[in-house]
Amino acid sequence: MSIPTADISSRRNGKTPEPELPQQVRSDEERHGPRSGLPPEWSHSAPWRQTVQRRRITLMNEVARLQRCGAPSAACSYLVDDLLEDANRASLAKVTLRKWWWGTEIERAWARLREVEERIVELARDEDLPVYAAHAAHLGQTYLGKTDSRVTRLRVLRRHAAQPDTTPQADELRRSIIAVLWAAHDIADCVDREARYLRNRLLIASGFCVLFAIVMVCMQSRLESVKFIEHANGWKESSWSYLGIVMLFGAVGSLFTTIPAVSRIPSNFGPFNLPLQQGLLKIAFGPLAAVTGLGALMFVPAKLPDSLSAILLLAVIFGAGQHAVTRYVDQRAEEILTAAAPSTSRK
Repeated sequence: MSIPTADISSRRNGKTPEPELPQQVRSDEERHGPRSGLPPEWSHSAPWRQTVQRRRITLMNEVARLQRCGAPSAACSYLVDDLLEDANRASLAKVTLRKWWWGTEIERAWARLREVEERIVELARDEDLPVYAAHAAHLGQTYLGKTDSRVTRLRVLRRHAAQPDTTPQADELRRSIIAVLWAAHDIADCVDREARYLRNRLLIASGFCVLFAIVMVCMQSRLESVKFIEHANGWKESSWSYLGIVMLFGAVGSLFTTIPAVSRIPSNFGPFNLPLQQGLLKIAFGPLAAVTGLGALMFVPAKLPDSLSAILLLAVIFGAGQHAVTRYVDQRAEEILTAAAPSTSRK
């Protein structure tokens, strides 16, 4: 009996040969992609990929249930399957820096999943509509508010559907569910875009803060005779190293306000991570606030402490004072992230 060359090489290297998949299994995987979860190379990938896959599997199970009940037509079912597969490709796609900046694959995946939710309502049987109506009502109240006319109309139709004779209301209830889902999903997409815009602006602001700090240190190293901030008594080293130490302690001071401010921002939903960018901006702005504060003290006529420990303590205080400016960013982030509470459409 002949032994495959690959098996001989594996045994020589002390490795157990991996069993080959049957040709039919390999062809099915190549044609349809992974059936559930992420492939091994994405097992430690970004959380948004995991979230999209979990939501995709849930919708696949729902479509399979409808198919077993004989509800969807072949054409509609094919469209839903195609949308789910496109969401799968988006979650597996390589995200370059440009795609990450514009949120191409993230927003594409969520748009497909939300459209599948709307299509499933069209495929659902009449007796299943009350379940979808409850989900749409919760989503509508979350994104649109209880006083929205579409949510109010859906609430009325749900009460009619609870009565014994509900056949005449089935089509109208279905249209009302889809209308509420459309409106809620539009707002959800808008919230995601606003979060991405704010994330990008925070990164740009953080980059400028770091750039200004580096330029200040470089200029101080070139202009040793000019002191950007007054040195402590007994300081005999270079001016740029003194400026760098002050900036370092200013960054430490910014941490004291970064942790409590960021911890209050919800981060358990939405594809974009705003708390991380908020913290980066605070830490990057802290050194500039420390240098600005100590520079302003040079013009105060009162006697100020001139020991190194006292000046570094002031740098920490001024670094923490950056919260007076960045708290407006915190408020904007909280407005975006709490525009809608976590809902089942994101889980």
